[in-house]
Amino acid sequence: MRCSYLVLALAMCAPPAAAQPAASTPWMTGARLVKLLGNTDPATVAWDASSPFRSRAWVAEHLDRVNGEFVHGYIQGVHDATEGKQWCWHPEYMPAPDELEMAARHALQRMPAEQLSRNASDLIVEVWRAKWPCTTTKPRAK
Repeated sequence: MRCSYLVLALAMCAPPAAAQPAASTPWMTGARLVKLLGNTDPATVAWDASSPFRSRAWVAEHLDRVNGEFVHGYIQGVHDATEGKQWCWHPEYMPAPDELEMAARHALQRMPAEQLSRNASDLIVEVWRAKWPCTTTKPRAK
């Protein structure tokens, strides 16, 4: 019993271990989002005759549809979180929702791999900020 108290006392007196900074990797990188935008190769999907899908092609089509819906939702979330703060809708340039999404998709698909290792939402915001910046001056009344 005395031994356990001694161990406990020594543990309490020990200096805390130095914390190592963890490499922060974004959950949704640009590369991951671009991969979700791509066409799924039917040869790469798991499929067997008991599947509810008739063929690998149907599975691939389903995955593309589901991934596309996910990407759409992700981009809409970035839009809601950043509009008016990091980029701005303005009467002089009125980007429609589909235009915002297409600008993000096209820019991501053209970025080099080293850039795509960054957070996808940061990359999207940079694209939108370049196209639709927030101005400090108010527009002229027409």
